[in-house]
Amino acid sequence: MDNQQKVIDSKSGFPQFMASIYAWMAGGILLSALMVYLLLYTYTPIANAFWNLITATNGMAFYGFIILELVLVFSFRFNPEKVKSPANYAIKFILYSIVNGMTLTLVLLAYTTASILNAFVSTFALFAVMSLIGFVTKKDLSSLGGILMSMLLGLIIASLVNLFFLQSSMADFILSIITVLIFVGLTAYDTQKCKTVYSYYGGTALASSVAIGCALELYLDFINIFLAILRIFGKRK
Repeated sequence: MDNQQKVIDSKSGFPQFMASIYAWMAGGILLSALMVYLLLYTYTPIANAFWNLITATNGMAFYGFIILELVLVFSFRFNPEKVKSPANYAIKFILYSIVNGMTLTLVLLAYTTASILNAFVSTFALFAVMSLIGFVTKKDLSSLGGILMSMLLGLIIASLVNLFFLQSSMADFILSIITVLIFVGLTAYDTQKCKTVYSYYGGTALASSVAIGCALELYLDFINIFLAILRIFGKRK
């Protein structure tokens, strides 16, 4: 009887679990967007302090933000069973969204507002379709995830080579297209993975922390698709 009740509770809690994931993801994107707006389009003390920091460090602060982002992302890789409270993950997710908003500001500075909005709308539509596919498909995408992660590693290496050695605009264009293909696939894979992890952690005290970790995965998929589409179609100032 107890096992049957557990199954019932698990199924009834699944919609709330997925809703929590998308709510955290949307909140992270909104927080990053607000940070971009604050830094790009206002003259508040925070914006002035940010641009003074960029100027004083000759732009090197950008790489500091990138390193901080990597530290925060990898901190989510720790075993969620060691996390006793979702507050730990929540604080790191909020901090990551803010810092990523700072790095995005420096990237988006080169593009027109219309291009940014068009890329965002296109990304939203593409992400929504792929996430829906990942949610409803009965096909196991775990093998696809392994292939895409291997491709992502190759993409990172190729991007670094192009950035520091080749500096080819054509290579950047091709790599941007590959980026879109990889991350639309990862969107479907990560969405399905959210369903899988719920079977392990649903109904437990760890579910909230796991939901935030899943939200970060989808957030990263969205942002990478957005940036790639912007590089492909965006108009520079």
